[in-house]
Amino acid sequence: MSLYVQETGDREKPSIVFLHGGGMSGWMWKRTVDHFGDYHCIVPDLPEHGRSQSESPLRLSDCAERIAEIIQLKANHGKAHLVGHSLGGKIIVEMLGSCPDVINRAVVASALFDHVKLLRFIHRPTTYKLTVAFLRDKRLLNWMVGRMGFEMTSEKESLKEDFTRLTAQSLYDIYEQLYLYDSIPPNLEKCERPTLVVFGSKEVRAMRTSAIKLAHAIGNSKITALEGADHTYPWTRFSQFNELVRNWISDDQVTGEHDARLDEKLKSFS
Repeated sequence: MSLYVQETGDREKPSIVFLHGGGMSGWMWKRTVDHFGDYHCIVPDLPEHGRSQSESPLRLSDCAERIAEIIQLKANHGKAHLVGHSLGGKIIVEMLGSCPDVINRAVVASALFDHVKLLRFIHRPTTYKLTVAFLRDKRLLNWMVGRMGFEMTSEKESLKEDFTRLTAQSLYDIYEQLYLYDSIPPNLEKCERPTLVVFGSKEVRAMRTSAIKLAHAIGNSKITALEGADHTYPWTRFSQFNELVRNWISDDQVTGEHDARLDEKLKSFS
């Protein structure tokens, strides 16, 4: 078996791989993929998500290997730019440590690498059994989908489909990878792949501090905060996010050196 993968754009141009967040699937990148029609876009559904629901279990290291194989098979010249949000961002960090040779430039958006005590407390099989039961109630499902900030009816319907596919086991696996694996891989200071670390200034404290830790751990990185943005910015503020990504992957002059003033500003969030 293999992951479901969608390819769009100009297959003769540089490739970009988009990795979605936990609980949804590749469709979440539609407005971004549309923006990058002048690139070759590769959008997989990760294991236990969307059309790859039957692929299990979800493990960061396995995902990194699978995405690297997809890049080697489908990307132009066997390398690609990587853009990942939340769970997708954590997979990119894993790849920066284990298989950097398939990466051109990377954008890691809101990848969690800090402790969330409450989530550790509620991370139990019974919690996810109750969550799945709630998702089977149409009113609660509509309420949860509404809170995610998607505007288009097609996006909301796709999210409903993804939520109703989730099982207690898949939720357990997703949150285990998101919240329990909070150690940044070693030796990232030696990574030469230019990496942009992004977060929203209105995200939870753990996400903001994670961005700071990650930017300092990756040798060739820059970090930026989207002012006034929460965790949903790839789709609620897609125009700003798309331009940020485009500028990063197309700017060959970016050195990746840390901006000390920005670092000081970011420390005020921690």
